[in-house]
Amino acid sequence: MKDFLKPLESIKQVEAPLFLFTCIQQRIQNELSNRVPMRTAYSMTASFVILLSINVFVCMQNNKTKMEETNIAESFQLMPDNNLYK
Repeated sequence: MKDFLKPLESIKQVEAPLFLFTCIQQRIQNELSNRVPMRTAYSMTASFVILLSINVFVCMQNNKTKMEETNIAESFQLMPDNNLYK
């Protein structure tokens, strides 16, 4: 067993370069400073919600208009679509 552990005795402690801790802290600080401000994040979120609301409203109105067109076409006994094979 001692023969296996003998190579471990030759291992020496490694010294870290000077200012390593300072460099690590500076990198962490740089990453934190690259964040998006909360005001910008809230305004972007609000604009996406407004855009989504407008999109849903337009889709609902479009669907309502198509239903009215279909009802008018059926009342005049016209084909509501161009599909010949039903």
